Amino acid sequence: MTRLEWTIEYSVGVPKIDQQHAYLFELANRLFQHMGMPDATQIIDDTIAELHRYVDTHFAYEEAILKKADYEHYEEHKQMHELMRTRLDLLTQQLKQGVLNRQDLVEFMESWLTEHIIMEDMRFIPAVAKLSEPPTGPL
Repeated sequence: MTRLEWTIEYSVGVPKIDQQHAYLFELANRLFQHMGMPDATQIIDDTIAELHRYVDTHFAYEEAILKKADYEHYEEHKQMHELMRTRLDLLTQQLKQGVLNRQDLVEFMESWLTEHIIMEDMRFIPAVAKLSEPPTGPL
């Protein structure tokens, strides 16, 4: 994996969601940067903990926007988020138990971020664009 970079191609047109996606890319890069360093266990553990917290924040915000926009695939999108959360939990447990290496977690993050944003999040752009007020709320 090379360094992940959030670019305009990942923009969903909602600045706060774009900022959140960019931060998720940053967390994935932090994992990648430290994955080959045996003495980086604390940094990796802290990054994974931050990743779990931020995923919850991001999913809650994105789902609130989709619900407000009356997105027709809302339930399906929410289920995808749940599957990703479950997968992240499982991979984290496997990493802590030593049955998964750091590279596998980083590869999951890379595919999740790029594929989910391009293939799924882009689908909600028309629904969100119809909102009368721009989405607001905390990051």
